[in-house]
Amino acid sequence: MKQTTQITIEHIVVASDRSYEQVIEALEAQLGLRADWEKIARALGVSNASWEQAVQIVEQQLGTSGFTILSKIEPGALLRLSGKPTRATQYAIGNPLLAIQMIEHAPEAALYAPLRLVVYENRAGNAVVAYERFTSQLAQYPHPEIASVAQLVEQKLEELVTKATGGGQETHSDIGRTDGDIQGEDTRRKERRR
Repeated sequence: MKQTTQITIEHIVVASDRSYEQVIEALEAQLGLRADWEKIARALGVSNASWEQAVQIVEQQLGTSGFTILSKIEPGALLRLSGKPTRATQYAIGNPLLAIQMIEHAPEAALYAPLRLVVYENRAGNAVVAYERFTSQLAQYPHPEIASVAQLVEQKLEELVTKATGGGQETHSDIGRTDGDIQGEDTRRKERRR
Protein backbone atom coordinates (compact mmCIF):
# COMPACT_ATOMS: atom_id res chain seq x y z
CA MET A 1 0.00 0.00 0.00
CA LYS A 2 1.27 3.44 -0.94
CA GLN A 3 0.37 6.45 1.17
CA THR A 4 0.90 10.07 0.18
CA THR A 5 0.82 12.84 2.76
CA GLN A 6 1.07 16.49 1.81
CA ILE A 7 3.02 18.60 4.29
CA THR A 8 4.10 22.22 4.48
CA ILE A 9 7.79 22.89 4.99
CA GLU A 10 9.12 26.27 6.07
CA HIS A 11 12.30 27.18 4.21
CA ILE A 12 14.49 29.67 6.06
CA VAL A 13 17.18 31.84 4.44
CA VAL A 14 19.43 33.96 6.65
CA ALA A 15 21.55 36.65 5.01
CA SER A 16 24.70 37.63 6.88
CA ASP A 17 26.95 40.66 6.73
CA ARG A 18 29.86 38.26 7.25
CA SER A 19 31.92 36.73 4.48
CA TYR A 20 31.47 33.17 3.30
CA GLU A 21 34.77 32.17 4.98
CA GLN A 22 33.79 33.79 8.29
CA VAL A 23 30.44 31.99 8.42
CA ILE A 24 31.96 28.63 7.46
CA GLU A 25 34.64 29.05 10.13
CA ALA A 26 32.12 30.13 12.80
CA LEU A 27 29.76 27.29 11.89
CA GLU A 28 32.41 24.59 11.94
CA ALA A 29 33.86 25.91 15.21
CA GLN A 30 30.51 25.10 16.87
CA LEU A 31 30.15 21.66 15.32
CA GLY A 32 31.92 18.52 16.38
CA LEU A 33 34.63 17.06 14.21
CA ARG A 34 33.44 15.03 11.26
CA ALA A 35 33.65 11.46 12.52
CA ASP A 36 33.45 8.11 10.76
CA TRP A 37 30.13 7.03 12.28
CA GLU A 38 30.17 3.62 10.59
CA LYS A 39 33.56 2.90 12.15
CA ILE A 40 32.33 4.08 15.55
CA ALA A 41 29.21 1.88 15.31
CA ARG A 42 31.30 -1.15 14.33
CA ALA A 43 33.73 -0.55 17.20
CA LEU A 44 30.87 -0.23 19.68
CA GLY A 45 29.32 -3.44 18.38
CA VAL A 46 32.57 -5.42 18.40
CA SER A 47 33.40 -4.31 21.94
CA ASN A 48 29.89 -5.08 23.20
CA ALA A 49 29.76 -1.56 24.61
CA SER A 50 27.05 -0.65 27.07
CA TRP A 51 24.49 2.05 26.29
CA GLU A 52 26.28 4.39 28.70
CA GLN A 53 29.59 3.83 26.86
CA ALA A 54 27.89 4.46 23.51
CA VAL A 55 26.37 7.71 24.80
CA GLN A 56 29.77 8.84 26.07
CA ILE A 57 31.43 8.13 22.69
CA VAL A 58 28.69 10.01 20.80
CA GLU A 59 28.82 12.98 23.16
CA GLN A 60 32.59 13.26 22.59
CA GLN A 61 31.87 13.86 18.89
CA LEU A 62 29.45 16.76 19.48
CA GLY A 63 30.47 20.40 19.30
CA THR A 64 29.34 23.25 21.51
CA SER A 65 26.16 23.50 19.43
CA GLY A 66 25.16 19.96 20.41
CA PHE A 67 25.60 18.86 16.77
CA THR A 68 28.31 17.21 14.73
CA ILE A 69 29.07 17.21 11.02
CA LEU A 70 27.84 13.98 9.44
CA SER A 71 28.72 15.02 5.89
CA LYS A 72 30.02 18.03 4.04
CA ILE A 73 29.57 18.52 0.30
CA GLU A 74 31.02 21.43 -1.65
CA PRO A 75 29.16 21.73 -4.99
CA GLY A 76 30.83 25.10 -5.51
CA ALA A 77 33.99 23.34 -6.70
CA LEU A 78 32.11 21.74 -9.60
CA LEU A 79 30.32 24.98 -10.38
CA ARG A 80 33.66 26.79 -10.64
CA LEU A 81 34.90 24.14 -13.09
CA SER A 82 31.79 24.69 -15.20
CA GLY A 83 32.53 28.41 -15.40
CA LYS A 84 29.92 29.43 -12.83
CA PRO A 85 31.94 30.54 -9.81
CA THR A 86 29.54 29.96 -6.93
CA ARG A 87 30.78 29.19 -3.47
CA ALA A 88 28.47 26.81 -1.64
CA THR A 89 28.78 24.13 1.02
CA GLN A 90 26.05 21.74 2.13
CA TYR A 91 26.21 20.20 5.59
CA ALA A 92 24.32 17.25 7.04
CA ILE A 93 24.47 17.84 10.78
CA GLY A 94 22.85 16.28 13.77
CA ASN A 95 22.99 14.59 17.10
CA PRO A 96 22.48 10.81 16.88
CA LEU A 97 21.24 10.69 20.47
CA LEU A 98 18.41 13.11 19.66
CA ALA A 99 17.66 11.40 16.35
CA ILE A 100 17.04 8.01 17.95
CA GLN A 101 14.60 9.58 20.39
CA MET A 102 12.42 10.44 17.39
CA ILE A 103 13.11 7.38 15.24
CA GLU A 104 12.04 5.00 18.01
CA HIS A 105 8.53 6.51 17.81
CA ALA A 106 8.37 6.92 14.02
CA PRO A 107 11.11 5.26 11.96
CA GLU A 108 10.20 7.57 9.04
CA ALA A 109 11.60 10.48 11.05
CA ALA A 110 15.01 9.23 9.89
CA LEU A 111 14.19 10.97 6.58
CA TYR A 112 14.83 14.28 8.35
CA ALA A 113 17.71 13.36 10.64
CA PRO A 114 20.36 14.43 10.01
CA LEU A 115 19.16 17.86 9.09
CA ARG A 116 20.70 19.79 6.21
CA LEU A 117 21.78 23.34 5.72
CA VAL A 118 23.67 25.13 3.00
CA VAL A 119 26.02 28.10 3.19
CA TYR A 120 26.59 30.04 -0.02
CA GLU A 121 28.03 33.34 -1.13
CA ASN A 122 25.76 35.98 -2.66
CA ARG A 123 26.81 38.53 -5.30
CA ALA A 124 27.80 41.04 -2.63
CA GLY A 125 30.33 38.54 -1.28
CA ASN A 126 28.38 37.89 1.91
CA ALA A 127 27.32 34.53 3.25
CA VAL A 128 23.78 33.20 3.20
CA VAL A 129 22.59 30.19 5.21
CA ALA A 130 19.50 28.23 4.15
CA TYR A 131 17.72 25.39 5.92
CA GLU A 132 14.26 23.98 6.49
CA ARG A 133 12.49 24.49 9.81
CA PHE A 134 12.84 21.17 11.63
CA THR A 135 9.49 21.36 13.42
CA SER A 136 7.68 21.84 10.12
CA GLN A 137 9.36 18.74 8.68
CA LEU A 138 8.30 16.60 11.64
CA ALA A 139 4.85 18.08 12.30
CA GLN A 140 3.33 15.19 10.33
CA TYR A 141 4.17 12.78 13.18
CA PRO A 142 1.66 13.22 16.02
CA HIS A 143 3.94 12.04 18.81
CA PRO A 144 4.62 14.44 21.71
CA GLU A 145 8.10 12.93 22.08
CA ILE A 146 8.94 13.75 18.47
CA ALA A 147 7.55 17.28 18.79
CA SER A 148 9.61 18.05 21.89
CA VAL A 149 12.85 16.74 20.34
CA ALA A 150 12.10 18.61 17.10
CA GLN A 151 11.64 21.85 19.06
CA LEU A 152 14.93 21.30 20.89
CA VAL A 153 16.78 20.56 17.64
CA GLU A 154 15.25 23.62 15.98
CA GLN A 155 16.25 25.84 18.90
CA LYS A 156 19.83 24.52 18.75
CA LEU A 157 19.92 25.01 14.97
CA GLU A 158 18.65 28.58 15.19
CA GLU A 159 21.28 29.39 17.85
CA LEU A 160 23.99 27.81 15.68
CA VAL A 161 22.97 29.84 12.63
CA THR A 162 22.57 33.07 14.61
CA LYS A 163 26.07 32.74 16.08
CA ALA A 164 27.63 31.77 12.75
CA THR A 165 25.97 34.60 10.80
CA GLY A 166 26.39 37.24 13.48
CA GLY A 167 22.62 37.53 13.86
CA GLY A 168 21.86 37.71 10.15
CA GLN A 169 18.45 38.75 8.86
CA GLU A 170 15.93 36.02 8.04
CA THR A 171 14.56 36.42 4.52
CA HIS A 172 13.23 34.25 1.71
CA SER A 173 14.67 33.41 -1.65
CA ASP A 174 13.01 33.23 -5.03
CA ILE A 175 13.18 29.59 -6.16
CA GLY A 176 13.83 30.50 -9.77
CA ARG A 177 16.88 32.68 -9.04
CA THR A 178 20.37 31.33 -9.44
CA ASP A 179 22.34 34.50 -8.88
CA GLY A 180 22.40 34.16 -5.10
CA ASP A 181 20.52 37.41 -4.46
CA ILE A 182 18.03 37.47 -1.64
CA GLN A 183 14.48 38.66 -2.02
CA GLY A 184 12.38 40.25 0.68
CA GLU A 185 9.97 38.34 2.97
CA ASP A 186 10.45 36.64 6.33
CA THR A 187 9.96 33.01 5.38
CA ARG A 188 8.80 31.03 2.40
CA ARG A 189 6.57 28.01 2.69
CA LYS A 190 6.83 25.24 0.15
CA GLU A 191 4.75 22.15 -0.39
CA ARG A 192 6.47 18.78 -0.38
CA ARG A 193 4.78 15.52 -1.25
CA ARG A 194 5.93 12.20 0.09
